[in-house]
Amino acid sequence: MPNHSSIPNPFEELIARLSRLEDMLYELHKELISSKESSLDKQQIGGIELAMQLTGLARSTIYNLTSEGKIPHMKRGKKIYFSYQDLTEWLRCGKRKNIETY
Repeated sequence: MPNHSSIPNPFEELIARLSRLEDMLYELHKELISSKESSLDKQQIGGIELAMQLTGLARSTIYNLTSEGKIPHMKRGKKIYFSYQDLTEWLRCGKRKNIETY
């Protein structure tokens, strides 16, 4: 009769596979951000389309984040503007900075 130590734990294999998948996703995300950065002007200021292109978030999500003060943005009248530099910093930090911190 085999003892418990000779039977492989299926959960350990699943955890190892998940860890490898997470690493692969992280690397793909870094490459995606890098390719988006190279196609945009670093000093660029734009509207919602810039924020959508850079973050990959939906229009409604970006509007929600701006209304909650969780994404850096500027407002002139009824228009919302985003700075390429502020958005890339926000993405790199993983922090949701309020506009007052800029």
